[in-house]
Amino acid sequence: SQTGLALENAELLENLTTEVAQRERISREIEIAREVQERLFPQSYPHIPGLDLAGFCRPAQAVGGDYYDVFPLSDARLALALGDISGKGISAALLMASLRASLRSIAGLQLGDLASLIGHVNNLVYESSTTNRYATFFYAEYDPFTRLLTYVNAGHNPPYVLRGTQAIPLEATGTVIGLLPGAVYAQATIPMHPGDVLLVFTDGISEAMSNDDEEWGEDRMLATAQQFLANPDCTHTAQQLLTCILGAADKFTAGAPQHDDMTLLICTIS
Repeated sequence: SQTGLALENAELLENLTTEVAQRERISREIEIAREVQERLFPQSYPHIPGLDLAGFCRPAQAVGGDYYDVFPLSDARLALALGDISGKGISAALLMASLRASLRSIAGLQLGDLASLIGHVNNLVYESSTTNRYATFFYAEYDPFTRLLTYVNAGHNPPYVLRGTQAIPLEATGTVIGLLPGAVYAQATIPMHPGDVLLVFTDGISEAMSNDDEEWGEDRMLATAQQFLANPDCTHTAQQLLTCILGAADKFTAGAPQHDDMTLLICTIS
């Protein structure tokens, strides 16, 4: 009986050792995935006169499905993108990487025709994802010479152009991407004025939850941004505004668990 007990203990120890080793390997692989995903976000921003940019993503888990990007186009315009993949974790992160690659490979070929561009991206994402995966997506191109912002909003919660006391929503111009093959999108254009701020975000920001399950909400987010912009003692850089909004969201949640990826992209016009 003592020998049998010793053998059982030895087998149990071996199984525990194997399980610990597997968990350490999985943790290391997830850490590598996190590092790779961080490199997919912009490491620096293009220098465009009269434009100030800032972006940030905080995944709810080690890796996430939120995506933002800023990159120059060949005709001196600037591309801005932000998306929210359904779900969280590794599967959402893989679709996020596919979305980024699809957009960057096509953006330079469809200059000015954003509706067709997003249509092509939709088909590529649809082909590379399962039927229950999709993404809300906002894509815009800004012309610094005409100050025109042309955009497609594929089912994403409306970004806002903050203009004084106004908050102008950029409503959806099509359905989410990756869900329906052959989906048709429309593009819209809004003139930007000096002092305008483009605020693009995922619902992890506006729907940040307190311990009492109360949402922060878009109204509080917009009020925070407008109060900051109205303060004459601030220099009003994009990074300062981003820090202010994230700080206000974190103050509201007061340490409550983060339920969704939080992503914010800000562009200020001068």
